[in-house]
Amino acid sequence: MKNHSNLLTSKLDSRVCIIGNNAKSVAAAMALTHFGFSVTLYAFSRTAEKHLEKYQFDKPLCDQWEQSLTDGSLDYQLYTEEGIQQSEHSLYWAFLDQLDSSLLTELVASLSKKEGDICFSGVVPIGMIDRLASQFVSSNVFYIPFVFLNEASVFVATIAPKLFLVGEKVPGSALKNPMIEAFVDKSGDYYIHNLKTVEFARSSMMNLMAIKLSLLNEMAQLADECSVDMLEVEKILKLDKRLGHGGLQAGWGYGGSTLPKENAILKSHLSDLKISTNIIDAVEQINNNQKEVIFQKLWRHFNSNISNKVIVIWGAGYKSGTGRTKGSAIHTLLPLLWAYDITTFIFDPLAESEMDRLYDGDERLHFISNPYEKLDVADGLIVINWSEQSRPDVTIINQQLTPVFDARNLFKKSEILALKGYYTGIGRGVR
Repeated sequence: MKNHSNLLTSKLDSRVCIIGNNAKSVAAAMALTHFGFSVTLYAFSRTAEKHLEKYQFDKPLCDQWEQSLTDGSLDYQLYTEEGIQQSEHSLYWAFLDQLDSSLLTELVASLSKKEGDICFSGVVPIGMIDRLASQFVSSNVFYIPFVFLNEASVFVATIAPKLFLVGEKVPGSALKNPMIEAFVDKSGDYYIHNLKTVEFARSSMMNLMAIKLSLLNEMAQLADECSVDMLEVEKILKLDKRLGHGGLQAGWGYGGSTLPKENAILKSHLSDLKISTNIIDAVEQINNNQKEVIFQKLWRHFNSNISNKVIVIWGAGYKSGTGRTKGSAIHTLLPLLWAYDITTFIFDPLAESEMDRLYDGDERLHFISNPYEKLDVADGLIVINWSEQSRPDVTIINQQLTPVFDARNLFKKSEILALKGYYTGIGRGVR
């Protein structure tokens, strides 16, 4: 039973040092300033303004950042080894993702001598945190895996996690830490165990998510052949509490950095032990293949005559509401389309800056500010994601009879039936 006791008043005087260079480290820093802590964030951008540029798509995160700078609860610092060594904080929270081996070794050496509490986060091999903890003077070493990021805004997900997991070096130490107490108080549920068990649980949870997603996508291909709508099937599956809700949605596959990294880590562990990796191999293959499915549908619809066509693409982010595109189907799709000299127009205001940077201003990369802007000249509309609050306007699409290739399964059955032109989704055998 979760204890919703009053937070320790000492947290208001606690100064937390966060070290990291990804969205999770920024979200953690902002969650703590939101809770009333003072935070020093050591990252790798020259200035706070430069660092925030990467997260402009997450308005709640940016708003909290600006407020924290204004009220002085956030102190942004460029990471240096000397800076960490000379700093004095009650808690150091290091995010290990995006740290190379030399930087990690340097950081561990600096933190190992600290007497304050130490916390780690990141997708790392099972047992790594447990091994690191043995090197520290401090007996208060914790591990917080970010398994609760189920909202479009990483900040919103972090300040009110549905499930908060904590690994602890010494039994009973976690709830004595004011920061952990704050997160526990705001969480829907929490669980505390030893470091290695929580590491193992994180890997199990994420890989089960990947397996469920991949199985749903396999079933979706069968649904197309059986004239069954996967969205209706998903509604039924979600009624079975044994299955949960997470991962019960067919589409173009999964992206981001977490699930692919978890797959690779588990596969490495199994291979080292000479244990079969058949399930993980299949999951990776299904996910990679799934990102080409919508292109294959486009190819078949036009009987392979796709050269020099014009395609509008809705969405580039790897999930709804984000401007991050790592692992997104957009990166599989664009080279396939461009190989046939297809002109592509992308609508995704959140991901536009990242896409422009990743493709270094490639002249084949065209952005539009309105989702319907180029439908009058388009030969097809591909949906990878949809971050708008409103539903797609079928009336506008019908004006041009634009064929719709829905990799996101965005369109409801009623909207599909209202379309006058061609429609195909992922397992949407409804017409």
